[in-house]
Amino acid sequence: MKPDSSLPLFTVIIPQKDRAEYLKHTLRTCMVQDYPNFEIIVSDDCSNDDSVELVEKLIKQDSRITLYAHKNHLGMRENFEFALSKVKPGYVMALGGDDALVPGCIWRMFEILSGTNRKLLTWIPAGFTYPDHDNGKNIFYIKRSKNKDIQFIRSNDFLNKLSKTFQYQIDECPMLFMKAVVSTDLIEIVKSRTPDNSFYYCATPDGFSGVVLAGEVEDYAFTNEPLSIGGSTVKSQGRNYQRSDERSRKESEQFFKDNNQKLMHAELASQPYSPLVTLMTADYLLTARDLPGWPGKFEAISFENLIRASFNLIQIGSFENKVLVRELRILREIAKYHGLEDLFNSLLKSTLKKVKPKDEIYGFLLTNSIRFEGSELGINNIYDASLVTNFVFKFYSSLSGRFLINWIKNSSKLILANLSQKKEKLPEI
Repeated sequence: MKPDSSLPLFTVIIPQKDRAEYLKHTLRTCMVQDYPNFEIIVSDDCSNDDSVELVEKLIKQDSRITLYAHKNHLGMRENFEFALSKVKPGYVMALGGDDALVPGCIWRMFEILSGTNRKLLTWIPAGFTYPDHDNGKNIFYIKRSKNKDIQFIRSNDFLNKLSKTFQYQIDECPMLFMKAVVSTDLIEIVKSRTPDNSFYYCATPDGFSGVVLAGEVEDYAFTNEPLSIGGSTVKSQGRNYQRSDERSRKESEQFFKDNNQKLMHAELASQPYSPLVTLMTADYLLTARDLPGWPGKFEAISFENLIRASFNLIQIGSFENKVLVRELRILREIAKYHGLEDLFNSLLKSTLKKVKPKDEIYGFLLTNSIRFEGSELGINNIYDASLVTNFVFKFYSSLSGRFLINWIKNSSKLILANLSQKKEKLPEI
């Protein structure tokens, strides 16, 4: 396909390491996009598998793919920063090596952004969890929604919500990673505010992007349409952190080693990076707040509420005790810094955490999401999931009492019509 320069350029960056078995499916979801001005940048951080060979093979099939294969280890944040530095003016979003685009999504992004005259768009992604082992079961899910209109999220409302709940992982968070697309103009503005001219100025590249970008605009566009799919694998950092096997622990240790080069905000006692969502959210807000000229506004953070919210998160989480010791020590230092050590000690004694169930629940479920065991339906990877995402979203979002009643009525009419159908003799010949 020849590029059409009359349309704005859209670029997907895929910073990744050792995801070859998933990356091939991720890239297939990018290669089926038919938007005529589209590029794919893969930045490989010294993979030990055949990721580089895989991408080199696919480049021969699709010239829109560009590969940067690093010989020296970068770490996740630096890999994201490098990939972003290679993007040309236009619009950009990021995927992990196990995520996916939905067919036609780049055209849809263009339609929404041009139709709303906005520079930032976010959405609710679908999800696909790969099995932990060969022949295992997977989970494919899509959030149901009755609201099909494009909405506008006021940035200050979003930031204030985060400053109260300390939960950045919400539907309307415009984080560049996997669930938002943004004009490169906004990227350059953020980079102009940071001391080192970087965009990803916090230890982790996902949530900070959502906070800092939201603050750069008065409002931004939001749709319930799942334009992408978030993948989860045994190599995903979030799952690794809560796993106890040796390989996962080593990968997590390397991740922490990389991120410890950048400490959390001074008001978080300059502690090492913590994967507790509550602390990450506070770090993102405080770091963005201090950028020169950043226009985002939110109410002052209550550190007492932050400590309480963190224990609430621990209470419902599924952290291994070995993992949790590190996070509790970090939380204690933050409490001490703000004179809240008595509160910390009280919550430490009174908090009971849930024990993670041994077995995941698979199969069909209908809650606020429609959820399948994908392999039962021939959905074995995230590319397969991408092909049915639009249909599943539209079909199940339209389900209602009236829909079901009409379904039953029409089915009954068809059965009765077939049973009562008149018969006549064949014509004479």
